Amino acid sequence: MVLKNKNIQSGIFLLLVSVVMFIASLSFKQLTSSQVGPAFMPQIIAALIGLMSIAIIIEGYRKVKSGTEGDPAGEGQEESEDQGKEVSYRPVILSFVLMAVYVAIMPIVGFLITTTVYMFLQMMILSSKLERRWLLFSVISVVATSIIYYMFRNVFYIMLPTGLL
Repeated sequence: MVLKNKNIQSGIFLLLVSVVMFIASLSFKQLTSSQVGPAFMPQIIAALIGLMSIAIIIEGYRKVKSGTEGDPAGEGQEESEDQGKEVSYRPVILSFVLMAVYVAIMPIVGFLITTTVYMFLQMMILSSKLERRWLLFSVISVVATSIIYYMFRNVFYIMLPTGLL
């Protein structure tokens, strides 16, 4: 009953975050004469977060209006099943530690190696032991890191730390 409209509440929160983020990006100073400045990506991300939060609010409103939220045949059953399970904060703590290590060693080791290892380990942490696919996670990590590096280097003309390479 307390969190009957949790989708609406989280959607409103995310909408406020996106508005603040968009307004903050308007104060970025453009140092070049190109049309794409430093505020471009934050504004795109803020707009996407805003659109997704509006979708979450609409979906939450529909659930509350139709009465499916809190219904035993709907999400209420999932919540009662989750109450019997023990909550583990281990993946969250490991993720924060992994992020801190990633930020600390990236200037030394470099973007390509550090990001590939980080993505692989993050996927391993967040997947269940039964769903871990070493080869797939490795391929995704290498391909995604290569695409990100190429985009930053050749499209945005932003140098990333090279480190050991």
